[in-house]
Amino acid sequence: MTPDPEFLHSIFEVAHVEFQTYDVPNHKLIFSSGLIHQMLGYSEEEYIELSKDFYKKIIHPDDAQKMRKTIDKIIHSKDNDVIEMTIRARKSDGFYLWLYSRQKILERKDSDAVLTIIREVEDVTRLIELQDKLDEKVEQLKRISYKNSHLLRSPVASIIGLVGLIEEQGITSEHNREVFHFLKEAILKLDEVIHQINGDAQVD
Repeated sequence: MTPDPEFLHSIFEVAHVEFQTYDVPNHKLIFSSGLIHQMLGYSEEEYIELSKDFYKKIIHPDDAQKMRKTIDKIIHSKDNDVIEMTIRARKSDGFYLWLYSRQKILERKDSDAVLTIIREVEDVTRLIELQDKLDEKVEQLKRISYKNSHLLRSPVASIIGLVGLIEEQGITSEHNREVFHFLKEAILKLDEVIHQINGDAQVD
């Protein structure tokens, strides 16, 4: 049963995912479901032109090698292998979107050479940004843990040592013993809090 074109078009519209077929030997786009050129801010004609040579004109320079490696993986993959890739593509306004894609071989020649691949592409920019923010918070926790362990814990340890030394020497005044008792309790509570903070901020 052949799917109705209108049915497929409806699926493409609600999926929020781009579907493509790509001509590998000729380095050109065969089919696009139409979402990606809208996300990037290009006309359909502009995007078709920019998609030539495996999107070389709009791929972020730092991701060019990743694209080449992915193409090589696809060419040497088996028919059921799905190759994943996350790269940045330049929008019409000069900014970049993070695009996650999955691709597999659709058609081969008799000689086993890859003719076409099928791809699905989605915008994961927001997800990448959230991951970056999470990584930043983790780094903050690491810095807090370091300062707590090395900068705050050190003087507290020194005070605890002095308290121990005073205990060994003995305290004659009842008033001083009472003050010392409260001082010792406060220091031990502070030390316990520091250990708790270290535990909460511990990052594996």
